[in-house]
Amino acid sequence: MGWIVVLAFVALGVAFISVTVKVNKMDMVARDKCSEIDTSLWDRAHQLTKIAELLEKKEIENKLEPLDVNTFGLGMPPIMQAANADKLDRQDEILRELLAEHPELKEEEDFGTHLRKFNDARNELIRASLAYNKSANAFNHYIASFPASVIAMFHKKKDKATFVYYFKEL
Repeated sequence: MGWIVVLAFVALGVAFISVTVKVNKMDMVARDKCSEIDTSLWDRAHQLTKIAELLEKKEIENKLEPLDVNTFGLGMPPIMQAANADKLDRQDEILRELLAEHPELKEEEDFGTHLRKFNDARNELIRASLAYNKSANAFNHYIASFPASVIAMFHKKKDKATFVYYFKEL
């Protein structure tokens, strides 16, 4: 009879550790995916700054307002990430209007490189946001059920906010 009690406690301990490891691993994956969004936003803002500098050197008047990349950092909440994505998409629209007026800019190697990197960063941002939302939803779903809900509460883990932004068709 004593062995049954000991085995029950061992089984509970193993279950507790197993669920704790899974909750922590899922939390870490979601944080890593969130940082990929931060990185894509930073890359995009940095390329926009480079594009604006090239336009200034060429004395081409424009309405671009590059974002200060120093305000970007790892760990931004998804609502801030979405706000920055929107600001960058508005700048993208302004840039596209400018390129319609000055198509010769696309032919210049330096400008073309930064423009390609700016566009690539947007595509990466879309991919990263989908990957983050998938991992955040999986985490939220997992910690909503027993026994993970108890473990999450014990470790003060909360639901992850999703990255809610509807990318404009550009």
